[in-house]
Amino acid sequence: MAELTPAHRVALGEVIMRSPDHVLSLLEAAVADMAGARAEAVRLMMAEEIRDRLRRDQVMRPLLPLFRDRVDGMQGFVLPVRLRDDLWRAAKRNEPELLPKLDYDDDLARMIADRLCQTAASALRDHGGKIWPGGTPEARQRLARILDVAGIARTSVKRLPDWQGRIGAEEAAELKLALRQAQAVGDDGTEALMEIYYAHLREGLQVLRLAEHAAVLASPSSSLSQGSFTGFVDRVMGALVDKADFIVGFDLSEGPQGVLALRDRLHWLASALKEFEVVVVPRADSVWARTLRHQKLRLSMSLVERFKQADEAVDVLLPQEKTTLAGRMTRAVPHLAAPLDDEQVEQARLLVGILSTTHGPAAAMGCESERRQTVEGIVGRISNWSGEALDLLHKTEVVDGGRLARRRLQVMVDLLQLAGAKDAARTVRRRLASLGAAPGTVPTYSHRLA
Repeated sequence: MAELTPAHRVALGEVIMRSPDHVLSLLEAAVADMAGARAEAVRLMMAEEIRDRLRRDQVMRPLLPLFRDRVDGMQGFVLPVRLRDDLWRAAKRNEPELLPKLDYDDDLARMIADRLCQTAASALRDHGGKIWPGGTPEARQRLARILDVAGIARTSVKRLPDWQGRIGAEEAAELKLALRQAQAVGDDGTEALMEIYYAHLREGLQVLRLAEHAAVLASPSSSLSQGSFTGFVDRVMGALVDKADFIVGFDLSEGPQGVLALRDRLHWLASALKEFEVVVVPRADSVWARTLRHQKLRLSMSLVERFKQADEAVDVLLPQEKTTLAGRMTRAVPHLAAPLDDEQVEQARLLVGILSTTHGPAAAMGCESERRQTVEGIVGRISNWSGEALDLLHKTEVVDGGRLARRRLQVMVDLLQLAGAKDAARTVRRRLASLGAAPGTVPTYSHRLA
């Protein structure tokens, strides 16, 4: 079979170069078993491209998280993926003889990687419009500075877990050294280094403690509210406001998955509020403090309203009817034959689920007492209604044989479980099981959980 023509090589080279990493892996597997000179030529072209990408990733490793959207949804300095390849081409253009040395994991390879990052920074400053035409001049300058400090991040980013929480003398010395090296690069060097660190944090909320340590250890030392890292605090504050908006505007039509999303945001907000109180400690008259007070009030009012809705939704599922005791004396007893509305049941489940998921976060938002009172009230009313209903089912004949009552009691078991009242739920379930199935039916209890 004839070899590839120059035109074929150009066309295939363009296809291979433009293929994402996962597509290139599929192409490599597809060509692996093919025979012939052309197939061998394609394999060699792919092998060269894969080797080039491995070198690119080694050089750009400190910056790679910047080319991905943040998983926590927080604001970040996110770069287009194509820019990574354009920067790599600019970095390797003038010194191709250095590239083979990147295939080794040693100090020389790391020194060359740092040098190529600096080459990319210079190219971006000189030809920024060609390399990143979609970027603003400020963004290009910011990225160039990040490339300047990439070598510092390359050796220090692995210590990020050690710089969370309280740090010892050794950890403080290492962070201080990294910050001083970055500051020696330029006035905005420490901010550029912090940008890389922030990109490597899966949970952006952790940047508060890191920035607090950095502000204290920087030269000159400063507080987090007055130093050069306030922009990272603003990002956390922005995420806090966004998540608070989601909580306040949450609609039950989003269903169980929506409640799970609500739970995750509530726990994040509780952690964020605690971090601001412990780490940032903003002045009472500052914008941060006013924003925190406002958001905390919004969240508290919204949750208290949800607690009231849960209370009302449960009451709807506890129907009563009047029964005569003697003469004109009557009392309310469970209405065993009342129809059961599936939409009302689902709404009650969702609202009681919210009531349960706020255990913990409600304390941070100042409404734990209201939550606890609501839970105790709901559990008490469900337990009393269920106990009376079970007594009546034992003593009296019901029109439908107790089918609706049994179904409603199973719903009560589910709601008790959702509210965290496991003992009460177990009691109702056992008494319900002791009744046996309604006439003409087979008992099937679902025991749904949140």
